[in-house]
Amino acid sequence: MSFLSSLQGTVLQGYAALQGPQGQPQSPTDTLVKLLDRLQNSSQHEDRRSSLLGIKGMARDWKSEVGQVALPAILDLLAEPGLVDDLDMAKAVLETLNILCEIEETEPGRPSKTDCGVTHVDTFLMKPEPTHAVLSLLSTTSFYIRFFSLQLLGTLLTTPPPRPLTLQAHFLTAPGGLGTILSILDETREILRNEVLLILLNITEKNADIQKIIAFEGGFDRLFHIIDVEGGIGAGGIVVQDCLLCVGQLLRYNVSNQNYFRETSCIPHLAPMLLFPPAQDPHPVALDSFATQPWSEQKLNNALLVLALARTMVSGAGAGKIANQRAILVGGLTRCLAEMGLASAAPPVLKAEALHILAHVIRGSEINQEFISKLVLNPLAASSPPPGQDPSYSDREKPEFYRLPPQSAILALFSLALEGLPGAQNPSSAEDELHTLSVRAAALSVIDSFLDGNLDAQLGIVATMNTPIPQLPEQNSGPSHSPGSLLFEALQSLPPTDAGGMAAYTSFFASLIFAHLLRGFEPAKKLAREIRIGSDPAGPHGPTNDEDDQTSLVQVLIGNLMMAQRMQSQSNNAGDGIQRSLAWARIMVGYLMVLATWFWESPATTSEFLSEGTNLQVLIEPISQSSGVDPLVQGLCAFVLGIVYESDHDPASTIPRSTLQPILHSRVGPDQFVNRILRLREDPRFKNVGPDVLELCSQGPAPSDPSNPDEEPGLWFDWPFVEFLKNNYVSIQQSILIDPGAGGGQSKFSFFSYSFRRRYGLLAGLFRL
Repeated sequence: MSFLSSLQGTVLQGYAALQGPQGQPQSPTDTLVKLLDRLQNSSQHEDRRSSLLGIKGMARDWKSEVGQVALPAILDLLAEPGLVDDLDMAKAVLETLNILCEIEETEPGRPSKTDCGVTHVDTFLMKPEPTHAVLSLLSTTSFYIRFFSLQLLGTLLTTPPPRPLTLQAHFLTAPGGLGTILSILDETREILRNEVLLILLNITEKNADIQKIIAFEGGFDRLFHIIDVEGGIGAGGIVVQDCLLCVGQLLRYNVSNQNYFRETSCIPHLAPMLLFPPAQDPHPVALDSFATQPWSEQKLNNALLVLALARTMVSGAGAGKIANQRAILVGGLTRCLAEMGLASAAPPVLKAEALHILAHVIRGSEINQEFISKLVLNPLAASSPPPGQDPSYSDREKPEFYRLPPQSAILALFSLALEGLPGAQNPSSAEDELHTLSVRAAALSVIDSFLDGNLDAQLGIVATMNTPIPQLPEQNSGPSHSPGSLLFEALQSLPPTDAGGMAAYTSFFASLIFAHLLRGFEPAKKLAREIRIGSDPAGPHGPTNDEDDQTSLVQVLIGNLMMAQRMQSQSNNAGDGIQRSLAWARIMVGYLMVLATWFWESPATTSEFLSEGTNLQVLIEPISQSSGVDPLVQGLCAFVLGIVYESDHDPASTIPRSTLQPILHSRVGPDQFVNRILRLREDPRFKNVGPDVLELCSQGPAPSDPSNPDEEPGLWFDWPFVEFLKNNYVSIQQSILIDPGAGGGQSKFSFFSYSFRRRYGLLAGLFRL
């Protein structure tokens, strides 16, 4: 009863100040002045406390007046050394400051810049002492003092810029300030620990100095410990997400922290976080458990954040990246990424991200490339749905999965890129098609990284393109293809006329991979020229037909290009729709990219192309048509023609440059030749391609105008080819104007000489006017 009486007396004392001399109400300002006077001058502790509670009670309704009259005194009270021992007063001070510094939002996520709370925050941050005082209060073990101190810091960190930066600067000058905040991560009271996580997310975003201090004071270990305590990425929920976000911010753009992360053996934590077995040679049962683990939305988000940490570690260059690539291999993450991307039932978005990061891990890393080349795994395929069940699994019932026979990781990558996800995982809706496309593009990215600087692999794959796989009777269940033979089959084949748009990607991805094998490597181009396609392969050594009955791969690609042109024309005439026409255009773009790459600085390949006189017509006809042909196809045909003319220096060529130039001038013409290439460069499907095109190819909404191909999502080019064309289009688009007798350096000199004469003639004409 004494406690209630005391509480009632305190409240009555506080509100008695609201009465005038005769009990009449008075203005808020007059009341505040009286309360402030008692707070500052009263010798009675209870009187001061009741006055502070009265000010706190008025803060919500008269926020501006309280700030103008009482804020300086409250800040002075905050700085008093003995406040930490007076828990009631400290709690009231912190609550009042939090109310005064709160800023109303004009709309969700956008604080108002005119609210009086902005002025109060500026007053609070004018000097570092108030911030230091709040940080010192965190040293107490009182739950409420810690909680309201953290809430006040959180409020200050969400104010409009540049105020959070000022607060961060005050943190850096506070004695042990960041260490005190970090120590609360060890709190067993989760509400305090979670408040600190939110503060760390705010202060580590853009301040490298704070990032370093937190990392070197045990931030990584504390955050990983919380993840373990919470049950990992699956059971941890949003708390684990905050921890992973914080680790990511400590690493992003901070080379010092990345080195520290590696040197303190944090990289080996990443694969187990994804529930990958820790052993170097995981047991099949453990791999099955990893491959078929369920994925909730929160668990998926957490897994993507773990992968983002790995991406950050291999996003740089130089010695640091090399050391990180080695640490990722030793820590088992390379194997984890390969298993997740190629042999698991993970959602497509997770498989694609794992493969893209794997591409970064193995690019330029011989030890990782060698590991992937020797890795054998069992891809996971989905069985057909039970009778009566929706094939798309829209009811979210789990499909049954089974293991495919063991195969090399490289073969699995080629199979994924060229054929898509195995089994019933193939797309059944437009959204699923884009997800599947993202996984196939990611597999292509890994193949590109595997071939980067790996000349032996390039030659090895090309050498096996037309070589059947010998199989013993007991090996009938094994793969019937090598990476090269699978690629060879996809290059030769065109999709059925009634196939959907995704079917075009088999030919298209085959073209991109083949271009990667040939780019800038004449030995691979020579080996590819020697491939001959006959009608009846016999024995393990390939076709035995006479050479006259065999066709070179160059001629096969030209034949397929001509067939695709014909099929597109028939599709347009039949009114099959824009998507079918775009599918054939994509196939033609792929073949033309291969031809441009193969012909470049390869006179022997160019001579092989010119050995059939009708081949020129396949390139010239689309250029000369005024309608019905995709601008990408027209521009690429012109670009390839220019390369043919530029590379036509083989003495054995059946159509020498002196014969070829008049044909190009009469059938195409210099102006149209140049305009086709320029229009190609201005097409958004080409112009918008960047180095990350394989990661972004599946993004974007469905086209709002089906007749506008510029809005069609999907992949049309890879970055190496776009970069190649941009670097060489100027010389190529002027190539047919150069003297047929010029070659090599003379060709470049003739081009610049022509340009000078042309500009001089234009200037002379202007002066004559």
